[in-house]
Amino acid sequence: MLMLLFQLGNSRYAVPAREVVEIASMVELEPLPGTPDYITGLFNYRGQHVPVLDLCLLINKQACCNLITTRMILVDFPLVTGGTRTLGLLAERVTETMIIDEQDFTDTGIRIPDAPFIGRATHSEQGLVQQLSITELVPADVQSHLYPVEAV
Repeated sequence: MLMLLFQLGNSRYAVPAREVVEIASMVELEPLPGTPDYITGLFNYRGQHVPVLDLCLLINKQACCNLITTRMILVDFPLVTGGTRTLGLLAERVTETMIIDEQDFTDTGIRIPDAPFIGRATHSEQGLVQQLSITELVPADVQSHLYPVEAV
């Protein structure tokens, strides 16, 4: 399976390329007051209001650096109520793809209650690669703030 690779701090992560809508350059974001700090803002993507999560802040508790290779990964985010909406994921060093067999990602056996989106990993020539689960990135209560029309 083709995977999009990126970094958050010094760690490498991957998401299935089939879940990626587009990779976009960083743009000016409108702040969303009252949301968790890892939700960095909102922008207009082809007429749709898209919230953006800073994955570095979510996972490493430090905002993504403003690097040339820092990008917004736009994904189809599946809502708990059904359907999908576009979600922006801010990440560093979004520069490559790699073919990794689904079976190569194995359960790490580690369960982090505040990070259910992490749990499978594999080793590559460049080292450990952790797979992010897009469906687990945004808890249902936060979804209700980001997508109130679709939320329960």
